[in-house]
Amino acid sequence: MLYIAYFTVFVKMYPTFYTIQANPDATSLSPKEVSLTVRIAEAVRAAGGRVLVVGGYPRDLVLQAELGLTVEAKDIDLEVYGLETDALLTLLQSIGRVNTVGVSFGVFKLGPLDIALPRKDSKAGRGHRGFIVEADPQLSHKDAARRRDFTINAMALDPLTGELFDEHGGVADIRLRRLRAVDPVMFGDDPLRALRGMQFAGRFGFDVEERTAGLIRDLDLHDLSSERIGEEWLKLLLKSERPSIGLQAGLDLGIIQKLHPELAALTDTPQEPEWHPEGSVWNHTLLAVDVAAAIIRREELGRDQALTVLLGALCHDMGKAVTTVRDPQTGRIRSPEHAKAGVELARRFMKSLHVATDIRRKVERIIFDHMFLPEARRAKDAAIRRLSKRLQPATIQELIWVTEADFCGRTLPELDTSLITYFQHRAEVLAVSAAPLQRLVLGRDLLRLGVPPGSHMGEVLAWLEAAQINGAFSTREEGIAYYEKHATTHTDDSPDRSR
Repeated sequence: MLYIAYFTVFVKMYPTFYTIQANPDATSLSPKEVSLTVRIAEAVRAAGGRVLVVGGYPRDLVLQAELGLTVEAKDIDLEVYGLETDALLTLLQSIGRVNTVGVSFGVFKLGPLDIALPRKDSKAGRGHRGFIVEADPQLSHKDAARRRDFTINAMALDPLTGELFDEHGGVADIRLRRLRAVDPVMFGDDPLRALRGMQFAGRFGFDVEERTAGLIRDLDLHDLSSERIGEEWLKLLLKSERPSIGLQAGLDLGIIQKLHPELAALTDTPQEPEWHPEGSVWNHTLLAVDVAAAIIRREELGRDQALTVLLGALCHDMGKAVTTVRDPQTGRIRSPEHAKAGVELARRFMKSLHVATDIRRKVERIIFDHMFLPEARRAKDAAIRRLSKRLQPATIQELIWVTEADFCGRTLPELDTSLITYFQHRAEVLAVSAAPLQRLVLGRDLLRLGVPPGSHMGEVLAWLEAAQINGAFSTREEGIAYYEKHATTHTDDSPDRSR
């Protein structure tokens, strides 16, 4: 029997037995992955070896059982002990088609599974890639696990017996809600572990053990690529119920100061207490990001839209760091034009995370217009229609979610959200909430009316769109009638095109 298939794992822990009762709904594993794991484990056992499930899967099972955390156990990674590389390759090829791209490191891929021999790493250069990796199938799991970052990731599970290998105290650290380095000497070999510590702190709400925190503060992070940094940031933002915990951990560990000065500057930027009693822009940003995380769960947003809202909340007030002033007469704190100033700072920050261009552009547009809400009651329909065009590729709905995070990310005793509801309703009535204003009169309509293709048609379409924005017509038929009535006037007012 494969115990993990039924999510009841009977675990032998020295000197007692330990039972994991995990939630069967909190898994994305397919029956194919489970059955393939069983088949490989049984074949390896018949050949004299042993398969262990390593990495995040056993960690997530224990997190569910011990703390009741809602974590999605997935990505079964296998480590094979007792078989040499060639013997393992032959065995796997008898089961299915094997991807051998990583064979020199003792790593294979069979179907959805990553399969590796236990390995030893030797530091040979700078950065997280500067290692000499040597497969050693005769290593014990205890020694093999020394190359892992934190004890919570150093556990392993035998899928055939249910035995848990936890020689470095991962279960105890989960119970204590702490991140602790497996091997203090080897921990510093990989600077990416600083970012991993930050995102694990956020995702699980864990503290970083003090000695481990010291190791992280000593790491040189400047050789890390933006791609790898971004991967850890995205996990922090998208997988954390309260991303603020990871952000504060990043600040306390010196990560924000070393890599992201645009964020670090917010810690010293004050705000007007009447509107922001929570204090600095950093404090406000932490609150706003947590509200954004709640919004994406409430709205069940997909990955790209969720990331847009989270990054919008994280970056929306970056411009305050360079625009905040105190009025010498009243003593009040103001940040004029901070939305405009924040666009370039946010762009620089998101590029350092290797954020996809389409998401970055959406966030930039949202930041530029995130102060539209105070104008919403006075705004005419045309202003809201123009906003929908100006925000592209973002939408007014995405702006509203970020605005909600901004507005609710404060510690005011009372928060009146009626303006947000009003703005939402106006945008929906005007049919520009989920998408920008759509042109009613198109080029094919003008062709039927005798307008030749070319630059003149483009000018006519732009003229008609401006009229539509200003409320001159609200249907295609009305738009065509508007053109027929006003075309002569528009042509007369246009520049001479005879040259």
